[in-house]
Amino acid sequence: MHLINAIPITGASPDERSYYDLWQSNLARPMNMATLAFAGGMLSDRLAWVFAAGYQVAMRRAFSLQGNQWSAFCVSEGGQGKPAVSIEKSAAGLVTLKGAKTWVAAASVVDELIVKVGRGDAAEYFKVDRDRPGLLIDIPEQDEFLTELHKGVAVFDGLVITDRDVLVMSSMKLFPLYEAGAILLAFTGLLYRLGVSDGLMLANTYAEDIMQADLPANISMLDSFLTELEKVTAEHAGKLTETLSGWLVDQKLLTMYAGLIRRKSHDIRA
Repeated sequence: MHLINAIPITGASPDERSYYDLWQSNLARPMNMATLAFAGGMLSDRLAWVFAAGYQVAMRRAFSLQGNQWSAFCVSEGGQGKPAVSIEKSAAGLVTLKGAKTWVAAASVVDELIVKVGRGDAAEYFKVDRDRPGLLIDIPEQDEFLTELHKGVAVFDGLVITDRDVLVMSSMKLFPLYEAGAILLAFTGLLYRLGVSDGLMLANTYAEDIMQADLPANISMLDSFLTELEKVTAEHAGKLTETLSGWLVDQKLLTMYAGLIRRKSHDIRA
């Protein structure tokens, strides 16, 4: 893994803005996605930022994004009494978005949204900047899980869609696996930050393959990485509990993605 020595081991990032600024200061330059995930984990001092670091890599992989902007994939809807997002026409004949998306990751700092409208192969995708007229990002009170990460609500009220906003995408069925691999890889960076040398060993062994492999065809490789990572995590459970803010609640992040990988691995073998 290159660039490791160039990433400083810094103090705490107590809020979303401080981690975003730290990421921008150190990682907003060309590098491969494996290094970006691991280095983002090295900059993290808690699992909320491990999620953010890995999530941004998954976004870049899934949507071929370039540059240093942070993006959020807006899929979830129907919660909190908010209507689903739909495409409408204004009185002037303009194509607009109306409705709301929930669980917008890193909502206080995210630069752009990729909005999914509809389901399955008929779904349409749009990329819009957060400061577009007709878009409001609300940040409700956060829950205990990844509490420092702002899970916002994007409310669309007549946001006008132009041709340049339209993304021509195939189905995003692989996004959860991209997300799982990148976030678990970012966690190895956090382990290395904490002095667990096995974090770097696991990254050196699996990172490039995780970021390049056809994951459905190579799910066993991701499963093997997960198995070794779980062993290392169990060996250092005491240090993680003592060192990481919110670890006892936030470790659910790892078990959540472990469950996804194991289900996919079982489906392939069945």
